[in-house]
Amino acid sequence: MSAPETFPESQMLELESKLGVSFTNRNLLRQALTHESFVNEWVSVDTNREIRSYERLEYLGDAVLTYIVAKALFERSGAANEGELSMGRAHIVCKDSLSQAAKRLGLGDHILLGKGEAAYHSIPRDSVLEDTFEAIIGAVHEDQGFDATREFVFEHLGDQIEHVARNGVEKDPKSAFQELVQGSGLQTPRYETRSAGFNSDGQQIYFAKVFVEGSAIASGSGTSKSKAQKTAAERATESFAAGVPSKVADSAARRKRGTQTRGDDRVGTRRGSVQLSFKRVGGWLSQIGLRRSQVPKRRQLIFKRTD
Repeated sequence: MSAPETFPESQMLELESKLGVSFTNRNLLRQALTHESFVNEWVSVDTNREIRSYERLEYLGDAVLTYIVAKALFERSGAANEGELSMGRAHIVCKDSLSQAAKRLGLGDHILLGKGEAAYHSIPRDSVLEDTFEAIIGAVHEDQGFDATREFVFEHLGDQIEHVARNGVEKDPKSAFQELVQGSGLQTPRYETRSAGFNSDGQQIYFAKVFVEGSAIASGSGTSKSKAQKTAAERATESFAAGVPSKVADSAARRKRGTQTRGDDRVGTRRGSVQLSFKRVGGWLSQIGLRRSQVPKRRQLIFKRTD
């Protein structure tokens, strides 16, 4: 078995053109595109040549990206509070956003995957695309410095940053649905999520169902548990557009009646306990009186109060 093939120079030039960056040290770019599964496979057949995965560069890229986005929102959103700024940053620095940026750059065509990973997933997973994009940011920072890294981030995420700075972030579908449900006096929605196999691209699919007051409201699917639950929440919100569904209202009414009945039962139980206590005290007093009547006269003096 021969060692896995790495990037030829022609492919490096093509990728640099897509990224808009000319690397002084192309080994940083190679490392940013190397998945751990490829490293493990390489080491097993060529122990003399060192090769590293993108994990360290991903760590650095994540930190640099978070700072760049946070500072940009801070400067552009003067009226936003800390919570709104945090929501905006999380909306941009997340798997969905970064994996989409990686897809626009075509990074999936350049990532080095081990044969096992590539066979299991015919196209790189969104989590791998996200990590690779962050690793490239780390590589740009190490090769070109902070200013060039900031330019790179704005080149590929600038539209999102400006949009969030101007308009803020719409609430997550799950959060919005939860507020709608709780605002109607209903219990917090509950989600059941399970794996639903794989799609034609080899990506794992999840199926989620949302329940309110024990009733199934809607379902959804997606390539992650979060996406499946968000889709279910969006569809559930649509089902509440004309008001609380009758089956949910009926379930809520039964629950409230049951709670009231249990409350009445608890009150009755407490009353019974008090009554029983009084009976016991009365019984004890009767026993004391009986015992006093049965005591010989000469010993009854011990029960008399002395002045």
